[in-house]
Amino acid sequence: MNIIVFRRLVRSRKECKLYETKPIGSAIKFKRKAMNMTLEEGSEGICSVSYLSKIENNLIELGDQFLNPLVERFGLENLYDNQINHFEKDMEEIIEHLTYGTLPKRDMLEEYVDRIDYQAQLIKMGYNILLGHEDIAWQSFQDLKMYIPNLEDQEFTLFLILSNIYLYKHNQHSEAFEILILAPKFEDLKQKSVLLLLKWRLLNAFRMHKMSEVLTNYPIYVNMLVDIEHYELLQDIRGEYIQFEAYYKHPEMIKDALSKMQALSKKERDYVLAKSLFFHQNYQEVIKLARPYYKQSSQWLVLYLISLDYEHRHDDLKVVLTHTDELQEICHTSSLLLSHLQNKYSGDKEQLLTYLRRVILGIKNLTDEYHILVYLMVDSQQLFSSLQLYKEAVQVTKNYLPRLKELKQSESDPDRN
Repeated sequence: MNIIVFRRLVRSRKECKLYETKPIGSAIKFKRKAMNMTLEEGSEGICSVSYLSKIENNLIELGDQFLNPLVERFGLENLYDNQINHFEKDMEEIIEHLTYGTLPKRDMLEEYVDRIDYQAQLIKMGYNILLGHEDIAWQSFQDLKMYIPNLEDQEFTLFLILSNIYLYKHNQHSEAFEILILAPKFEDLKQKSVLLLLKWRLLNAFRMHKMSEVLTNYPIYVNMLVDIEHYELLQDIRGEYIQFEAYYKHPEMIKDALSKMQALSKKERDYVLAKSLFFHQNYQEVIKLARPYYKQSSQWLVLYLISLDYEHRHDDLKVVLTHTDELQEICHTSSLLLSHLQNKYSGDKEQLLTYLRRVILGIKNLTDEYHILVYLMVDSQQLFSSLQLYKEAVQVTKNYLPRLKELKQSESDPDRN
């Protein structure tokens, strides 16, 4: 995602006084582009080029005298006249499912299967995010982003939340956090939208160790959940929060806190304890805890791989590196670590050097997971030094320290929520 372009589109929302009340304008624009027609070709014999452009970008309402000719030219007959638009209701249903982590019990796309307007794209994006089809949802993002200036506040907020979920699941926490703080002011939004914004801002902040963000918004989110008696959501965020605390608190303190959180499963409690042990450099205990679980999730796999490396357990590492096909879930971060270790222990110095220069020094394509970046920085610096490439070893630190600092810093724009 080009965050600079994204910000520019968001800024232009403030300049747009009209929002589309019917989806026909966006449908025309999508269809014209799909037909590879220019504005001149699309408007020829019907209206002026500037008029069609304004219609497509929701700056004016489509006049009745131009409706039928444009609908006919772009093959949009009967798509909207005879349909009851459940868009508002469907949008609220998606927000409801996102809030409570539930799945829709019906095919939400039935009404939108033949529609190509922005409303259809937003519902498709939400439905596919709910079902875990993030890559399909991202196709809708590409179509929707041109309509950012024209989305009303609830639509725009849902679009930001859905885009954030895609980025979060691809470990792009910095960009996910960036787009969430571009949301409208909380007082202009419905309660569940505010809850979702706070939740996902916190989840990204936990991963990036944004202490200021956590200290500011965690109490606000918890108090909101208590006020409306959403205790299941409260348990969920507390489970995430104690993982964040594991970075800072001693394992004995974490054990004590976990003993009071009976809602967590044994596996979840073991993971929080393993994180605390990991951050306090007790890697042998991490290995013991992670061994039963590392094939089941990327989170466990990450802790297990780094701990094995720190403890020089080369035989155990070799077993993992030669049986990656047995791993049920490999996300970008764990595949990144597997690649790093495979290059590190390949025995081929040229291959290792190529990897270090191409991937490690090209930090932009790595991860926003704070502790993993720290590991990659320190380990890669040592690898360059072992090859007597001291300038490049220093360059690793120069590249990574600003990035690590950036991840931990919170936005301080007073106009933002």
